[in-house]
Amino acid sequence: MVYCQRCGRKLDEAHLHCPYCGVLQERELDGEKKPCRKCEEKIPVNSNYCPYCGHDQAIFEYRETPRETEEDKAKFTPGPKLEKDAQDLAELIDQIRAENEKYLAKRQADAKAAQEKRTFGKNENPEPNLIASTKLMLRDTFRTDKRMGRADFWWGYLGITMLTVLLTFPLALIVQIWQAVAPDSAMMAMEIMVYFLMCFYILEMFTGLIRRFRDAEIPVLYVVLALTVVGEIICLFLATRPQKVTNLDYTFEAQNKKQQNDQNKPDR
Repeated sequence: MVYCQRCGRKLDEAHLHCPYCGVLQERELDGEKKPCRKCEEKIPVNSNYCPYCGHDQAIFEYRETPRETEEDKAKFTPGPKLEKDAQDLAELIDQIRAENEKYLAKRQADAKAAQEKRTFGKNENPEPNLIASTKLMLRDTFRTDKRMGRADFWWGYLGITMLTVLLTFPLALIVQIWQAVAPDSAMMAMEIMVYFLMCFYILEMFTGLIRRFRDAEIPVLYVVLALTVVGEIICLFLATRPQKVTNLDYTFEAQNKKQQNDQNKPDR
């Protein structure tokens, strides 16, 4: 008794065609074969059912693979090439670990050397105060390539804020006089003066924060946060960080002046 390779019904072995579906039975013919998913007999590649066990070839027959025994493990012996590859990998890992430790040690040594080599104090002004620090901030309005000490920054920030408030009084007086003389253009004049004050304050704040961040070695990209009210509070909070010296990329001198001084130094 066999099964039809297409419909799976039982047939007599003498039947070459299925009496139910009429398909030619190719089990005995030469052609491309495949193993049955259940009995693993060789059957025609286009068979839907196994002619010998009748198993549907669309259904996967699950078989549990026997677990590896201790004897099987004992039979496996790594070859010399595999042992050499494992040894090379271990050496590579040790080399990477050693280079990483060497790099970290160098970073710590450089930071310590920079700390010992530091030749500038905490602030550019020997005695930071409202007037001196405000002058410093005004002088360095367009400077971002240097440091600014914490005391200098906060005194200068207070001075710039007070100066901005004080400037509103003469500007308001100018607007009133302008309105009396030319009332049609008074509103435009007031807007121009307000924009001037805003630009002055924002410019001083931005460049001052950049110099302060360089002194505390904080990424200067954080200054972009100052464009929002909450971000400005965060930036001012970061500006309270103390001075940090792990490198001498920036000092209280501008970069071009620093380079000139370095070039003028005699070789030792």
